[in-house]
Amino acid sequence: MSRINNSFRFTGNLGKDAEIRYNPKNGKPIATFPLFVDSSYRNRETREKVERGDWFDLTVYYEGLVDVVTKYTRKGSQIQVRGNMHKRVWASKDRKDLEGHPLKESRIEFKVTEIMLLGSRPKDEAASDQPQAGNSDWPEAGTTFTAPEDDYDDDIPF
Repeated sequence: MSRINNSFRFTGNLGKDAEIRYNPKNGKPIATFPLFVDSSYRNRETREKVERGDWFDLTVYYEGLVDVVTKYTRKGSQIQVRGNMHKRVWASKDRKDLEGHPLKESRIEFKVTEIMLLGSRPKDEAASDQPQAGNSDWPEAGTTFTAPEDDYDDDIPF
C-alpha cells in the first residue's frame, strides 16, 4: 500500500505547548500536541459564515522534529504539518465483553513527518534587544523541517 493514500496535511494553531515523554525501550523523545484546524464555511442559503473547527492530536516520533516543536512552537503557534495516519488497536484494560474477554479499542494516530513554521517568533521568546536581520537562530516563517526517511523508529511502546 502506498503511503500517499495514507497522508494528511493540516494547517492550524497549537492548542497547548507540546508534551514530551520518552520511549522506555530506547529513550528517544516523543512529542504530542493538539492542533486546531479551522474548517469554517459559507451557508449556501443564507451566505453567512459558519464558524467551525476541529481538533487533532498529533504525535512526533522523529528526534529532530521533536526538537523543532519544543524549541520553536508554543500554544497558539501557527504551523502546517504533514505526515501519515496509523490505526492503533489494543485490548482494553477496563472494558470487557459478556464473557469477560477484553474488548478491542482503537485510535487513529497522526504521525508528523514534516513541520512548516508559519507564524512569527512567539512574544515570550522575543528578546528585548532585537538582533539584526540574519543574526538570529530563529527560523523565518515558512521554514520547513522534514524527518529523514530512516529516522523513524517503529519500536513504539504501546
